[in-house]
Amino acid sequence: MASYVIADLHLSIENKQLCSTFAAFLDKLKKEDRLIISGDFFNFFVGLDPQDPCQLFIKEILQKAKKRGIEIFFQHGNRDFLISKKDAEFFNFTLLPEIYVETSGPEPCLIMHGDSLCSNDKKYQDFKAITKKTWIRKLFFMLPLFIRKKIAAKLRDDSQKLTGKGRDPLIYGLVPNTLEKFLVDNKCSIIIHGHLHQYGAHHSETPHEKQRFALGDWGEYYSFVKIDSDGFYLLRYPVADLVN
Repeated sequence: MASYVIADLHLSIENKQLCSTFAAFLDKLKKEDRLIISGDFFNFFVGLDPQDPCQLFIKEILQKAKKRGIEIFFQHGNRDFLISKKDAEFFNFTLLPEIYVETSGPEPCLIMHGDSLCSNDKKYQDFKAITKKTWIRKLFFMLPLFIRKKIAAKLRDDSQKLTGKGRDPLIYGLVPNTLEKFLVDNKCSIIIHGHLHQYGAHHSETPHEKQRFALGDWGEYYSFVKIDSDGFYLLRYPVADLVN
């Protein structure tokens, strides 16, 4: 048995190949394996859509994986933070808290999407705090689905335009002091996260950090962390190797 952590797939009907890539990855997992999807599983999520082939496809393949004895868990990302417990049941995964300590490896490790590590991005952190308010969510879900989709698409496009111009790492990057606080508060020295789309393993960046495993986004390559009783392994392979 092993646990696998992935993030930043950004699945959508516009990219059917990526949906097929995830299905192929699932097929590689074995009975009693555990899969933790650490945010931004969808390109954006504003509610269940019975007309969305991507959502229906994900529901189907996760259901098949569950029947094979694979446990599937999900953490919110900045693009799919609106997934509710009811939505999770629809997709056949179990919601995890935003900050989660995994204990299946040789020592506890912290798993989170990673957007909270970018604490200098005050504009986004304020937006995130507002979207957690129950009344704000209720008002948003009172809007017709097509309006919700337009709002999400506008937010996504604005974010992509900003990325194209080049993000200031002092504002949008990981803040070491914030990383250190999360590790200390959760009594961990190892962290796994996504969000930054900067694949790599890092060591001893803060006093309490032993290892930081940064997952890459899925596209030409797919990446994951494998956790078993022997250790933690950050791995990345070409998508072509998985689907061919």
